[in-house]
Amino acid sequence: MPHLFSSKSFIRFRRGYTAGVENLRHFLGLLLLVLGVVMLVPVPVACVFSEFFLIPCFVVPAVVAIVIGLLLRRHLKPTELSMGNAMAVVALAWILFALFGSMPYVFGNNMSAEDACFESMSGFTATGLTMISDVEACPHAILFWRSLTEWIGGMGVIILFLTALIGAGKAARKMYVAEARTDHIEPNIRETARSMWRIYALLTLAGIVALYFAGTPNMSMFEAVNHSMTGIATGGFSVRNTSFAGYGAPVLAVTILIMLAGATSFVVHRKVIDGSWRELFKNVEVRLMLVLIALATILLVWSVGFKGALFQSTSALTGTGFSTATLAGWGGPQKGLLALLMIMGGGYGSTSSAIKLIRAVIIFKSIHWMIKRSFLPGRAVVPMKISGKVYTEGEMMETAIYVLIYILVFIGGAVVLMQLGNGAMNSIFESASTQGNVGLSVGITSAAMPLAGKITMIIQMLVGRLEIIPVIALLTFLVSKVPRPRRKPF
Repeated sequence: MPHLFSSKSFIRFRRGYTAGVENLRHFLGLLLLVLGVVMLVPVPVACVFSEFFLIPCFVVPAVVAIVIGLLLRRHLKPTELSMGNAMAVVALAWILFALFGSMPYVFGNNMSAEDACFESMSGFTATGLTMISDVEACPHAILFWRSLTEWIGGMGVIILFLTALIGAGKAARKMYVAEARTDHIEPNIRETARSMWRIYALLTLAGIVALYFAGTPNMSMFEAVNHSMTGIATGGFSVRNTSFAGYGAPVLAVTILIMLAGATSFVVHRKVIDGSWRELFKNVEVRLMLVLIALATILLVWSVGFKGALFQSTSALTGTGFSTATLAGWGGPQKGLLALLMIMGGGYGSTSSAIKLIRAVIIFKSIHWMIKRSFLPGRAVVPMKISGKVYTEGEMMETAIYVLIYILVFIGGAVVLMQLGNGAMNSIFESASTQGNVGLSVGITSAAMPLAGKITMIIQMLVGRLEIIPVIALLTFLVSKVPRPRRKPF
């Protein structure tokens, strides 16, 4: 269970945000070096498809990121990173990745700065909402860059960073927690990050092979690679304008399995790989995920058919955002059901975002626990257990507070969209999709939407991916660095 949103976290970042900016500069410099290398990955794709004019669109930002990274780290001897500064580093790193990641869209796809920033943030947060109306007209290197940003963002930019980091000490653990992760599958954080990437790469490769053979001859290898990357990242970017509407049942079946794999905790994946297959169905989140998808499919099948009901229910709950239908034409109850699934999200410790299923379980179990305890003597010890783990009252309270704030931010986003002239249900749907990093849309998201809507959704995507607190920590850190006028002595 995550402890990121807690009173202790507030205390830690309140104590740490007044520290010097040297640590911030040092780790941001390292992150920019990693980003520079990542931005060179689409270059071979541009060469394969003879899109040589796009090479500078990736090389120039990559070089700029590397140079700035080296300059930021120049002559620095950082001390231990506080929890507050770790959160600020993580939040600022995601913003910088989105800003640099927008440059290929601006110079290689002729997008406006705000649309490019939206597309980049949507990619790195594995959301999947897009400003591009005709993706099939985009160059292959641009499409691959979109998928790559989701693939990296699904795992997390800090996980990528920690994979190559050497000698970070306690800073590695703090940045790992600040990116909304607490599960350990190896003795230390660095080995945990590497193990997660190995599992992630293995699942992606398996998805590529399965999609290619399931979709032959309608799915090219390029499509299989991109859809496997964005599917396992529960991102949802597609290289087709109609997403998955044009594919047959075998492709849809494979894609459903990919989406479920992406929304399952890496701890569970590790146990399955080690031979403990039973752990997959013993996991409370996996069982709840399957039950919810089954129930949603039953409720939707009468109005949209079995294929659409099963696929869209899976896509919404896992936070992937692939689609087989034009959702704008669906009725209010159907949209409301998908919105509820998008708010709940997939498993904790997976590539999925939103509230997470374990938190939903804790909330409902806490209600039952409170009712049960009210009938017993005051001295009675009544542990609240989920799958053998005992949760304290503090952990239950932290979960409730996080869920409350999440819902308040989600409602705020919906209100902004309504004020921009959109209907209530469509606004609720789009806000749930944005903050849950899902990517399903009823038509509100487009290049024609007002700037206020784009900014609101960019913030929601970031807040949803980082689980709120790191963004608050960054704002607190920045406010603390604003010079204040000194009071004159009497």
